[in-house]
Amino acid sequence: MESVRCHPVCSTGALAFYTNHWALQEHLQASLKDLEQHRPWLRRQVSITWLRYGQSLIHQAAQLSSQEFWALPVAGASHAGGTPCYPASVVKLVYMAALEAWYAQGLLRRTVELERATVAMIGHSSNDATSYVVDALSGTTSGPELSGDAYMTWQRQRQLVNQWLQEQGWPELQHCNCCQKTWEEGPYGREKQFYGPQQDNRNRLSSDAMARFLHAIMAGELISPVASAHMRQQLERALDSETRLADPENQVDGFLGAALPEGSQLWSKAGWMSTARADVAYVESPHCRPTIVAVLGEGVASAADDHWLPELMAKLLTAC
Repeated sequence: MESVRCHPVCSTGALAFYTNHWALQEHLQASLKDLEQHRPWLRRQVSITWLRYGQSLIHQAAQLSSQEFWALPVAGASHAGGTPCYPASVVKLVYMAALEAWYAQGLLRRTVELERATVAMIGHSSNDATSYVVDALSGTTSGPELSGDAYMTWQRQRQLVNQWLQEQGWPELQHCNCCQKTWEEGPYGREKQFYGPQQDNRNRLSSDAMARFLHAIMAGELISPVASAHMRQQLERALDSETRLADPENQVDGFLGAALPEGSQLWSKAGWMSTARADVAYVESPHCRPTIVAVLGEGVASAADDHWLPELMAKLLTAC
């Protein structure tokens, strides 16, 4: 069994892994001001975390202990970065990481079918594949409504991913919730029951939490170097026009990666539905420093506008 990285427990105060950089913060706010000239909803409905690195983040944790890695300075900026929002399909990044944790702990066996589901969940954002993964992680299945002890047991099982998240000790995860499947139309039966009458139990992530997940994966810190490498392989996106044209759901067009210049490399997970548009991306681009941008946008206007994320990325890259 591969060795698992142990994470130090963080205090519950301010962000534990990046320091707000005044020049980046100023540039982010100026970028938002430009974008909201034609989008009055933007600042109220968007949360953003932006990290910038002096060198490639890939494999950065390889020769370091967890304590040494998390002590490395990271320059960043944010707008409502700690605010939990509905993440749409970006939650699939968390489920992929949970799978790797379950494999490492011997709780699940890596099978051909689980690997196939992971490729579809991350590469094509398949909701069917995500349903299978969530069932595997939690030992639950969808079906008719439940009651009594059966429902209580089912709910406890569906909180296993959340329990794992809290064990990381990351303050960014305190108010996050990752226990629901993703849907084409919506939940039925016990799945709808589990959302609650006001949908209070929807998935929630913050852009800070998303950025920290991708930061750890790219550096080789999350779970283990081998597990992180496997996740990076799933997250890598093709940027050439031919490949993108062949795949209408390429998670580049309409998202952060659409703004990248030729010669760039992109690792990302996007999310989109009728009331949300989200993306988390690590980018290595010519003449720019490596960067992570995590964005959550809520509301119909955010979802319908497939230009604001590329425009945001283009503006942030001018500060590289």
